[in-house]
Amino acid sequence: MMNDSIGVDISKDHLDVHRLSDGVSRRFANDSRGHRTLIGWLEGMW
Repeated sequence: MMNDSIGVDISKDHLDVHRLSDGVSRRFANDSRGHRTLIGWLEGMW
């Protein structure tokens, strides 16, 4: 299992997510579909 740091900036319309280990940033909608997409992205890391 890999330990990693993830930062999330939350606004009304979107979630900006940054992964510290490789500098990858993504933006997800702040709604149920965006939340599911974010969870899938996180699950794909491991």
